[in-house]
Amino acid sequence: MKALVMRGNHDITVEGLETPEPGPGEIRVRMVASGVCHTDATVLKGGMPVPTPIVLGHEGAGVVDKVGQSVVGFAPGDHVVISIVIGCGTCPQCLRGSRELCLITMQSAFGGTLLDGSTRLRKGAESINSFFCQSSFAEFAVVPAAAAVKVRQDAPLETVALLGCGGMTGIGAVTRRAQVTAGSSVVVIGVGGVGLSTVMGAKSVGAAPIIAVDVVDEKLELAKNFGATHTIDSSSQDVVAEVLSITGWGADYAFDAVGAKGTLETAFASVRTGGDVVAIGLADVTATVTVDVFSLLFQKRLTGTFGGSIDPQVDIPAAVDQFMQGNLPLDRLVSKTYSLERAYEAFNDMEAGRIARGVIVF
Repeated sequence: MKALVMRGNHDITVEGLETPEPGPGEIRVRMVASGVCHTDATVLKGGMPVPTPIVLGHEGAGVVDKVGQSVVGFAPGDHVVISIVIGCGTCPQCLRGSRELCLITMQSAFGGTLLDGSTRLRKGAESINSFFCQSSFAEFAVVPAAAAVKVRQDAPLETVALLGCGGMTGIGAVTRRAQVTAGSSVVVIGVGGVGLSTVMGAKSVGAAPIIAVDVVDEKLELAKNFGATHTIDSSSQDVVAEVLSITGWGADYAFDAVGAKGTLETAFASVRTGGDVVAIGLADVTATVTVDVFSLLFQKRLTGTFGGSIDPQVDIPAAVDQFMQGNLPLDRLVSKTYSLERAYEAFNDMEAGRIARGVIVF
């Protein structure tokens, strides 16, 4: 099979690998589409250490091709979205209902393996590492059955693939982690694919005003199409002052979809006393944040989310239904599609801000 193999920073090429075989508790998916996420770009640039060689990709969707031993609930021909939220079902986090924080998944996701500590990817005698237990930048992906979510067969996989990571991260940050209520004011810092999904989620629950912040005019204009009522260009405007002007006393909720130096502090300063701030994006795993204790005493809350803190088996099919009913414009996120051979172009377009989300189609 063809796969996009990363062998070092900024070093990715399409190579021929053996078609992987699923082990017990795993399924093989013939990939139809995979979104290109900023996390993939961060890894490619060296901002997030992973073992190499590795096949990236973690926002995939496709058709079940083969089912491993002891797998129930899946059969060849099923259409699935592969989620980054994977619960082993037995660790302390899973047992307390926090599948998105599964201890085993956290070790495997960036450690280059599937849940059992091994990888199914091979090139002759060479072992190739896996990413997020998925590695969807390949014609076939072997994934834990727990990562796969069956979706209706009339849904376009090249669109709903975004729900595997970025789409549900933004929507879930609003609906699950922050639990934004109708009429609440919301600030979203960074309106790339995840940020636009956050705007979309905020609109879906009736939040208002919804304030989009970015440095790229085209992104700010696009955010209006997803429900933003106000926009702020942080390259030329004082974000905190503008938010205070719009809301009168600070936003109820702020979401940082960038995770760069200073962005989370800006989000924290933009909310009212008692307001909530949710970290979504991460440009550098070594990044830190400093907040003043005085604001904490006045009950500002700072938290984060992984994967939108969702229950994938519940939230992904529900989001697909909302999209098919015209209530979630996921298709507007897909700015451009690429072949596997043009993946590096997709990364460049994303980094330059030319697209909301690029999708590799097979």
